[in-house]
Amino acid sequence: MPDQRILSFGSLDEVMPEVHRLLAGHTTVGAWTLGQILDHLATAVRLTCIGRGGTAASERSDVLKRRFFRVGKFPQGAQAPHPSLIPIPGSDPREQAEILRQALARFASAAGPFPDHPLLGALDKDEWSVFHCIHCAHHLGFAIPVPG
Repeated sequence: MPDQRILSFGSLDEVMPEVHRLLAGHTTVGAWTLGQILDHLATAVRLTCIGRGGTAASERSDVLKRRFFRVGKFPQGAQAPHPSLIPIPGSDPREQAEILRQALARFASAAGPFPDHPLLGALDKDEWSVFHCIHCAHHLGFAIPVPG
């Protein structure tokens, strides 16, 4: 079984071309299908625009935030900070790709204010963009394109 790919997105504009490449043919390594990955990513982006209920960021947020952006990747095995981020089994990848595209478009046009991240605390739009680039690269790395 191949390992997770190491991806990096310089902007959110690079995400959907990679999704379309995966829709043309892929295998996944890890627990989620491509549909579940896209569901998770779309929900995360959508929550950035509409917010979510839950607890405020911890006192350690500044330390976690600096470390996250310095390292530029998700720790392996990190748990979703909100139950709505757990994807539904059986999610259709093409449907979820469209939902992700819409969420990214909504985020691109959003002026804020943006909700705090539950672990990283307050993020401005540029920080949220970098966060989502890292987040998308992490999860899409579990889908491996199949040639042809």
